[in-house]
Amino acid sequence: MGPAFPVKSGTSVLGRCPIQRNRPAKNDTIQRASTACTALIFARQSMTTAEALDQVRARILSDYGLLFLKTFEEERWEAELAEVLLEVERGLVTWTITDGPQPPPGSNESISTDPLWFLERIESYPDNHVFLLKDFQPCFADVRVVRRLRDLAPRLSREGKTLLFLGAGLSVPLDLRKETFEIDLPLPGIEEIRLELEAALAIRNAAAEVPLEVDPAAEEKLIKGVLGLTAREARKALQLALQGRETVDDEAFRLLVAEKRHLVQGSDLLEFYDLEEGVRDVGGLEVLKDWLSQRAEAFTERAREQGIPLPKGLLLLGVQGCGKSLTARATARLLSFPLVRLDVANLLSADRGTSERNLRDVLRLMETIAPAVLWLDEIEKGFAGLGEESKGQDSVMARLFGSFLTWMESRKQPVFVVATANSVANLPPELLRRGRFDELFFVDLPNYHERLDILQIHLAKRGWKPEKYDLESIANRTEGFSGAELEQIVVAAMIDSFGQGRLLSQEDLEKSRDQTVPLSVTMEEKVFELREWASSRCRRATLDSRVTKMIEDEHRRLSQIPLDDEGPASEGWQQLAEHGQVNAGLVEYLRRYDTTTFATIAEKFGRYFPGAGEQGLALRSDPNVVLWAGLSQGLAETLANLIANRRVYVHPVSADVYRGGLAPPKLPAITQLPDGKLAKPGWFPAALRLLPPPGGSTGRFGRVTRIKLQSR
Repeated sequence: MGPAFPVKSGTSVLGRCPIQRNRPAKNDTIQRASTACTALIFARQSMTTAEALDQVRARILSDYGLLFLKTFEEERWEAELAEVLLEVERGLVTWTITDGPQPPPGSNESISTDPLWFLERIESYPDNHVFLLKDFQPCFADVRVVRRLRDLAPRLSREGKTLLFLGAGLSVPLDLRKETFEIDLPLPGIEEIRLELEAALAIRNAAAEVPLEVDPAAEEKLIKGVLGLTAREARKALQLALQGRETVDDEAFRLLVAEKRHLVQGSDLLEFYDLEEGVRDVGGLEVLKDWLSQRAEAFTERAREQGIPLPKGLLLLGVQGCGKSLTARATARLLSFPLVRLDVANLLSADRGTSERNLRDVLRLMETIAPAVLWLDEIEKGFAGLGEESKGQDSVMARLFGSFLTWMESRKQPVFVVATANSVANLPPELLRRGRFDELFFVDLPNYHERLDILQIHLAKRGWKPEKYDLESIANRTEGFSGAELEQIVVAAMIDSFGQGRLLSQEDLEKSRDQTVPLSVTMEEKVFELREWASSRCRRATLDSRVTKMIEDEHRRLSQIPLDDEGPASEGWQQLAEHGQVNAGLVEYLRRYDTTTFATIAEKFGRYFPGAGEQGLALRSDPNVVLWAGLSQGLAETLANLIANRRVYVHPVSADVYRGGLAPPKLPAITQLPDGKLAKPGWFPAALRLLPPPGGSTGRFGRVTRIKLQSR
């Protein structure tokens, strides 16, 4: 047996002694609860960091010799992999084209950066080692390197060794396809980004006199604003957005979203829009605005905890110039999501198969930058003719349309689709059925209240005080005008008055109105036909003026009724748990009570999980460190998943905290974790919180495993 080789993470070296070829023997007192590992590797963005690490761990322990790990985040994943290797007791050797192997195979041997030289010396390392190879893609061009890897593959399995190829542009050589397994490592999720936000806040507060306070709602929006970026990109974007700010305002979110622009740069198929217009720039459409506000709540983490499905999108049908495109842009601002516009015609190519590949690339890119809003403007032109029963249908467009519908039905990432259309004549019926979109809205010509609101918005946006003008008179005389035509009345009046060297007057607005012929007059038949079709098939985006007045009167009446304040309402966490949302209820309980012991969790939530309390939780890195016992399988599994996904965090506490509650496990208490592993099981007092430990690193407490305590 050769010398011991340490596990290396970044620049810090963690000691690791060589171990025996056989797996570590299980302790007689503790039996791990069996868990099934999935055999599938999901798409890049549908797998969390914890799930990816579980995949790597399972394959290392299953004697996989060659693993290809695709990622741009070399530093982050090297640190994550180092922790996993400590848990499974594997030594780590890293190799780069510049430094060669670290540590070298022999203390007296000179180091070479030649890849073939390194592969020939892998057998000189002790058993049960993992080799992390970076920058290796160019080396596959050498047929001798590929041949050597094929020769090594069976020996690696026998010796408990695994080669991990890490990089962004990895491509498995054809001759190694049957010897390797590929995993697309995911970008950081919400909990990993939360650590980057804490670091960015610490940097900002260290340089400012007044610390910046971020409430939970703003924190979630900040985190989601940089999802899709690497951890390093996210931290830099957060530092930029928070720099010099005393409060986290709407402008900070807009800056964060703009940082994702580079993700679509170089693509001729997508167009990135800055979030300039907001909901306040949209006049009227109160029903649609209220609907969007409710859907915005459905994207929050609290909604995920309660099992609320992700909203899919909406289709806006209406008269031209009535604010459909503006609403699409305002929707992205409301959600604080990047807005990306797709022109379906740009997907088409004369080369066979290229159009379909273009669509796949677009949809893959959208899932990469998610959460995001995908805007399909005038969709009836992009998919024109597919709704007609005609033999002359374009087969390529039909395939594109089918693929797009399949993606809309099956996507898992938060991509909110906003499609606009001016006509339904050419829309395929498959697109209009329920399930494709959450709702189909009809945007009609604005009523009196909306026309008044639109005129006020356009005057105020250009620096004029609306109260200086009799806008009620103009709103009364513009029945049948669209929002775009009302804007043009203001713009034309401003230009005319400026050209005559005077201020904008009421007469200018009246004159401009008289000179404008609305579309509802020139295209009266088509507008009437569209309104008739939508009257019984679509939800109106605005209320009728008479209904608006009735609602205002009702609100006024209700505001005069005193509220019934008899006794406190039942607790939210309990209601969630009783309705089957136990995960969400547990998180809600911690949100209210902060630090909570495992005894309290078992007492409050044990009744929601059937079965005997035969299981417990222990640290995965050392199953002899028992956190709690007497849990049912369902509750133990729920807590383990929440901890693994970093929804809750384990914090060490004093044993005195457990006095007066459920009795702790009948094991000797551990006051401090040793550097190595315990020889016998012991109870380590700990509690759960929603906040990570100081410094942000969970360390050994970030992963737990289910156990069974057995009496001798």
